[in-house]
Amino acid sequence: MKKLIIKRVPGLLKTFLFPVAVYAIILLITLLMDRSGYAASGAFDRIIRSSVLSTMIAYAIALPLSGARWDFAPGIIIILSGIIGSNLTIQLGAGPLLLLVLTVAVAVVLSLLEGVLYLTVRVPTIIVSLGVVMVYEALSGVVYGGGGTQLYMHSGLTVFARTPWVYVVLAVVMVLFYFLLERTRFGYDTRSLAANPRLAVNMGVREKRNIMLTYLTVGALLGVAAVINASTVLVSPANNLSSTSLMFSSMGPVLVGLYLARFSNIPLGIFAGALGMNALSYGMVILGIDSSIQTVNLGVFIVAFMGYTSNSERISRFFRNFRTRTGA
Repeated sequence: MKKLIIKRVPGLLKTFLFPVAVYAIILLITLLMDRSGYAASGAFDRIIRSSVLSTMIAYAIALPLSGARWDFAPGIIIILSGIIGSNLTIQLGAGPLLLLVLTVAVAVVLSLLEGVLYLTVRVPTIIVSLGVVMVYEALSGVVYGGGGTQLYMHSGLTVFARTPWVYVVLAVVMVLFYFLLERTRFGYDTRSLAANPRLAVNMGVREKRNIMLTYLTVGALLGVAAVINASTVLVSPANNLSSTSLMFSSMGPVLVGLYLARFSNIPLGIFAGALGMNALSYGMVILGIDSSIQTVNLGVFIVAFMGYTSNSERISRFFRNFRTRTGA
């Protein structure tokens, strides 16, 4: 056991080198520009807490994406399940545990309905999910009179978004997600379908069952994310595909995290990606960069990162050849 832990240490260091490097670089820039706040303990706590929500959403995006299924619905499922779960809990006068159970249950139902629709019509998920988004966004403006939810006004129900429970939730979800992917038949089947769907089916993998289990897992993850989201911000009904912004805001952690996962595993890789991207985002806020420019900078960073990682072997070969030609 001790040898196994020692063997994995280099991989863990490589995984978390990215967020540490991003934080260190931004910290140096803020100190040189005499901008206070980024070095404070409160800033570090804020980066980690904001990374929890990003990580949950990223897990829910990465799981179907591994099977080449692009889903636009995570954002609206978070919004709609948050509205329904929060208002039901407030009406019942219940506590935070029932809030979590109800919200996760609603999110699972919404996600499974999308899965059933996909298996029924058998058109690409990008089309199915867009239709689901429009229907669910319309529902979000109808339920509870279109009033959304202000769960943060009920402090007794927001414990899962505060220290230490937010970290407990993150740890539990990460462990369960790792176990699901690495230690269950579902995880093996998911990887097989991602590598070669036709061969996996011929070898006995039940694709429809795997798809429905994927939507079930995604729904549970989005339900947890919905509780954290509703506990921190005003959740308003969505329209005109505005809910997709929640999904796209977590694409950075997904893309960066899936690369970092090769050094350890997917749960840790995505969490490290979320930490790094949130450190970068919060650093730009501290530096006073306009929000529109922040979006541009994040886009450029993701493209540059993916361009480098996708062509790392070619770049290394170029520099080796260059050193050979120059005799360096």
